[in-house]
Amino acid sequence: MARSKQFNTEEVLEKAIRLFWKQGFHATSMEDLVSMLGINRASMYNTFGSKQALFEQAVEMYKNREINRIADFLYYQLNVRQGLALLFQGQIERVSEKDAPKGCFLVNTINEMGTSNAEFDATLKTYKAEYETVFYNYLKYGVEQGQISPYKDLGTLAANLFAFQSGLHVMSKISNQEELKKVSTSVLSILD
Repeated sequence: MARSKQFNTEEVLEKAIRLFWKQGFHATSMEDLVSMLGINRASMYNTFGSKQALFEQAVEMYKNREINRIADFLYYQLNVRQGLALLFQGQIERVSEKDAPKGCFLVNTINEMGTSNAEFDATLKTYKAEYETVFYNYLKYGVEQGQISPYKDLGTLAANLFAFQSGLHVMSKISNQEELKKVSTSVLSILD
């Protein structure tokens, strides 16, 4: 008789995100995963298939959550400049918290895994494209509301905002909150 699964897959993925975020994919062993996730090796393989598959599911879950969180936040910000400033201010505060994981899980993943696996590289490029689409749609709303010049290249602006956000997470490892706020203000001047 087959045994039923004794764990919540979403909770396991949350723990996996934290572990991979802290250590990276390559430095995380199966023993680390078994210990941290609280499930045995057989259950891990039966549920996720492999360390790589677990990692990819963790990345997908984190990606979807982050993109939805950003889109939901911006949806309620009627003033585009203020909305972006508040978004980045919130991110700066979050990455500056004492016990916050350093960097961003996906940015760290791009740094570690980008171009090492063609299929996974496509996943990371999809993340970038989806994130830029959120920014693009928000900037388009700004144009429609007369808050941003209709002559701006919204695709390039969206790419710049994504690059800044990614860089913000990287710089949070070595910069203080005040430095990050100054850079954020400077970056948002591209909307002028």
